[in-house]
Amino acid sequence: MATRRSPAPAPSSRPSGPSAWDGKVLRQACWLFCFSAAFGILFNLFYVDGIELKVRPQPQGVNVPLHATVTPVAYAGITPSKTRTTPPPSTSDPLSGFPRVSLMGAKDRFDTGSAIFLDARPAAEYKEAHIPRALNFYADEFDTFAPIVLPQLRDKDREIVAYCHGVSCELSIHLAKRLSELGYRNVKVFFGGWPEWKKAGYPVTQGETP
Repeated sequence: MATRRSPAPAPSSRPSGPSAWDGKVLRQACWLFCFSAAFGILFNLFYVDGIELKVRPQPQGVNVPLHATVTPVAYAGITPSKTRTTPPPSTSDPLSGFPRVSLMGAKDRFDTGSAIFLDARPAAEYKEAHIPRALNFYADEFDTFAPIVLPQLRDKDREIVAYCHGVSCELSIHLAKRLSELGYRNVKVFFGGWPEWKKAGYPVTQGETP
């Protein structure tokens, strides 16, 4: 007698195993990514401080220096520090301590009448020729000339320029020191003196009067 076999089960139409599980996870991940991207874009459009999505092109022809100068910004209650500048070199003579006046400086003061010129040479040389309007104040005879000249120098803050025979002459320095001791606060020395003034062809005058 033949044995009757039971029919084999029909194959299932739904996939099973690891491949089916991976496909399901991948589809869920794709849907989650699309939803998140859509939500982020909508949120960014309606949020005031949202991130701008457009990419701005870099302006052409603009060169940024490597060492750019930054202007200080003033904040409330804070004063920006000022840019430090190199101070101008001192014009004081290292030997005499009095400020020097150049030829151009002397001519400028002569043209504007901003300073009183004192000729520290002897009276005979002053009479022969001197800078116009300059007062004769021979330094080696200070006590003799002081009663005559000092009454004309009442303003001790007025600029005074002393000169004599040039860079090799110290009469102007001696005169400047004596005047400084008497309280004159704005005394300078024209070291080029009479030789430099005459060589430049600037105005001269003769006689005993300024």
